[in-house]
Amino acid sequence: MMVRHRWCELVIKHKYTRAYEQVARFLQEDQAMGVYLYGELMVGEDARQQQLAHRCFELVKEHMDRASAQVVSEMLF
Repeated sequence: MMVRHRWCELVIKHKYTRAYEQVARFLQEDQAMGVYLYGELMVGEDARQQQLAHRCFELVKEHMDRASAQVVSEMLF
């Protein structure tokens, strides 16, 4: 789990677009660990990364615990 999370951090940091689907899968499957990644996607002000964050959040927000969903929502909007 931690290796996948670190991989996603590196993908985001280096804007490795070919692996964005792996980030999306991580955000959908590991919602609690993904909260930090949403922040990373938004902070770089990269339009494609921000779109990825919004798309993934729309898919999982109903399944996240309320506190995590609130934190992510504040990052995105």
